[in-house]
Amino acid sequence: MKKYDLIVVGGGIIGTFSAYHALKKGKTVLLLEKDSQPFEASFRNFGQAVPSGQSLDKWFDYGRKSLQIYKDLQSETNISLVPNGSWYLASDDQELTLLEEIQKLFDERGYSNKLHSADECQKSNAYFKKDYVKGGLFLPEEASLNPRLMVHRVREFMIQHMDLHYQNLCAVVGVEKKRGIARVFTTTNQNFWSEKVIIANGRDTQFLLPEHYPATELKISKLQMLRLAAQKPILKPNILTGLTIRRYESFHSCPSHKKLTSTPEQTLLQNKGIHILFKQADDGSIILGDSHEYVQAGKQADFGFEISSEINEMMLNEAKKIIDLPQWDVDATWAGFYLQGTHSEVFTKQVDDVIHIINGIGGKGMTTSPGFTSEYIQKLYQK
Repeated sequence: MKKYDLIVVGGGIIGTFSAYHALKKGKTVLLLEKDSQPFEASFRNFGQAVPSGQSLDKWFDYGRKSLQIYKDLQSETNISLVPNGSWYLASDDQELTLLEEIQKLFDERGYSNKLHSADECQKSNAYFKKDYVKGGLFLPEEASLNPRLMVHRVREFMIQHMDLHYQNLCAVVGVEKKRGIARVFTTTNQNFWSEKVIIANGRDTQFLLPEHYPATELKISKLQMLRLAAQKPILKPNILTGLTIRRYESFHSCPSHKKLTSTPEQTLLQNKGIHILFKQADDGSIILGDSHEYVQAGKQADFGFEISSEINEMMLNEAKKIIDLPQWDVDATWAGFYLQGTHSEVFTKQVDDVIHIINGIGGKGMTTSPGFTSEYIQKLYQK
């Protein structure tokens, strides 16, 4: 039986780009996916590549590196990258102060940006509501991707041009080190062998090596999102708003962040983990969201199965204060689920010199996974 240099378990964005970077190093790689096609957190998100929202210690840099990886891939095949930039819209003086402070931090890091007055924001897009927008920051380097397409297209590119071996409908139930290498076995009694294994299996931590996922270190986040009916193109850039400024990690580095106060209305939304984002797709539909609820890893059932109409209504009402859309008809609503660390930005564990776990990257996977996995694979094979 063929022995691989690397087997990757999980076809989401972490698994896909772990395979990509290993292939770039000339390694033989097998990618295994339990479903007919992956469809979890890597596909149920906004598809925004926004390094500007990441913590400035290192994840901001992973985001910038990821943008370059996306651009390099886009030059070889269409992975759905659109370099449309991002707007942050401040709704009050406190948020505007944070934009002024983050601008200086971005300038220090050579990250292109421009601060705009309320009037300039209004001129850039007449659909921005004057009563809401007190100013804005535009980041021209940032981009969008279609989350329903991107990972699939990267995988197909690797199969066709980089000799990736891929099997779907292949649920892994065991991994062990045996005779100095890894044996990976599946529900269909298949056995695969490799020098190293990366497990990137998302929120379902209770099935494969569950003893290595401490309940105190991981949680699952449930997000609700809406898709509005197709309408004329009015929102080319990503739109991030006041509650996002208050929430995103990068702004925690601003001196004024610790002094933030919230109105009762803002507090009510923040208690539901709501911050408002907009993204308009090529077909004219607009994705709107999102919210955040949390349970301990392995206890997904505690979420129940309902989509909260109350949360959807809260998001819609807040969104209507920000942008004057021609129509607000809801075409679809859904929930996304992702695993994230409780004490760290990502959960990694080296079980031994053969078996590695990469998981729990949370809601920053689309923005940072390509850059993070590039560094991980480099370290894995530097010896």
